[in-house]
Amino acid sequence: MQTTRRRFLGMTAMAAGAIALPNTIMAATGRRPNLNIAVQDLRTILEPVDGSSIANVSWRVQYSIFDQLLRTDYNDNFRLNFALATSLKQIDATIHEIRLRDNVKFHDGSTMTADDVVFSLGPDRLRGEKAPGAAVFANFLSSLADVQKINDRTVRLITRTEDPVFAQRLGAWGTQIISARARAGASSYDAWAAKPIGTGPYKIGEVRNGDEITLVAHDEYWGGQPPFASIRFKRLPEIAARIAGLKSGDYDIVTDITPDHIAEIEGVNDLSIVGGEAMWFRFLTFAPLRTPILKDVDLRRALALAIDRGALADGLWDGRAKALTSWQLPIFGEINDPDRKGVSYDPAQVKELLAKSSYRGEEIPYPSVGTYYPMQLAENQALVEMWKAAGINVKLIMCENWTQVGDIGGINDTSGGAFYADPVSMLWQIIGPTNDLQSTGGWTNAEFNALGHELETTTDLAKRQAAFKRMQDIVEIEDPCITPLHSMPFIYGQKADVSWQPNPLPQMYLGPKMPPEPVA
Repeated sequence: MQTTRRRFLGMTAMAAGAIALPNTIMAATGRRPNLNIAVQDLRTILEPVDGSSIANVSWRVQYSIFDQLLRTDYNDNFRLNFALATSLKQIDATIHEIRLRDNVKFHDGSTMTADDVVFSLGPDRLRGEKAPGAAVFANFLSSLADVQKINDRTVRLITRTEDPVFAQRLGAWGTQIISARARAGASSYDAWAAKPIGTGPYKIGEVRNGDEITLVAHDEYWGGQPPFASIRFKRLPEIAARIAGLKSGDYDIVTDITPDHIAEIEGVNDLSIVGGEAMWFRFLTFAPLRTPILKDVDLRRALALAIDRGALADGLWDGRAKALTSWQLPIFGEINDPDRKGVSYDPAQVKELLAKSSYRGEEIPYPSVGTYYPMQLAENQALVEMWKAAGINVKLIMCENWTQVGDIGGINDTSGGAFYADPVSMLWQIIGPTNDLQSTGGWTNAEFNALGHELETTTDLAKRQAAFKRMQDIVEIEDPCITPLHSMPFIYGQKADVSWQPNPLPQMYLGPKMPPEPVA
């Protein structure tokens, strides 16, 4: 019998992009409007390579403040385009030469040169062990070894090894270019990080008490005139408050709408729902090195196989999410294994695994903040019920913040996605040795790490296919440390006269429509 959303909720006891100007506004005022957006959360450190900026709530604000060397068009099948760079030439296996766009203006009116690129990607900001961007570098640009100025408009980027996805990295995250002169003139790093100078379509106006950020149009933007005079992001954690503000006209766009609330917006004149399924995913990690009971491989496999991912996707998201059973995505193309089945809901195998495991009903901790992701608490509760039905005793522990979650270990729920069309940006980036699960001592696997290194350092397709396949075998069967759940839809409510196309990632691009400039 098909599980309906109503039946699912009752069963699990869970009751407890491109912007176009709003034509009507333009016709009435003859000038660009101001845009007001209510969001679930904000981060007020706005330096894009700061470690705190590796978060959904940071990316959606910062994506309109900064430019990168290349630009990934997520609404055009992840097509890679030129941005601050206008050409990319590979000199040999480890040397790439880029030509910079002419007459790019920073928010302070100064002109971008190669010196800004060298500093932005240099050891003081990004590549150094103690640099503020060390975590971003490790996650997104780890192959970059050096940046050399050839002349004011030309830079060479040198990698440690051959890198099959180096161009894609330049259009993902971490290559945002800032003004070297403005950074040098800042009184402190904290002062700089609160109001950095970039080249994007909007500059930072005012930041208030962690609850509000206002961006102002950068009218010298190289990509064309920004469509809004200003953009205000207002933090409103409660979804009811965001929807009420949308209905009253206080906000033009509101984020993180859940299926339970869609009808409240769709049924109102002049309001609409946009967004939906995304290239962003919810998943669980297991920390066996910090949680003795989870050292049992059979128990970890049973935890993964006891999850009915289809019921979660359909029951929580009313069909707007898609169950994820492996780490393969269609955008990865020929590197995928077409015969791979991944993980599936299998109560019979769960029973067999538990019978041969050392598990005897011990309590397994499952810490969660419960309110960071849309539908998070409902999903937490549903998973606990699924494990209970399988005979696994998981205790949901509500935490006030992510630090508390990290201190407990056990099972952790989080999210991640593909920043470019290659598995390096997905499984390897999520649980590689520089990311949280391994860096905090929750899990490690020497073979997995060696394979991941091969995946990101060889261009031989057959070797890459074999490495990716084996990496999935390890984390699904032999040493489970992570299991996928489903896609995480990004659903927004907005005024009908604001024509906006969301990205299938957390970023909210609010600048002018950019013409394609494909990287060959």
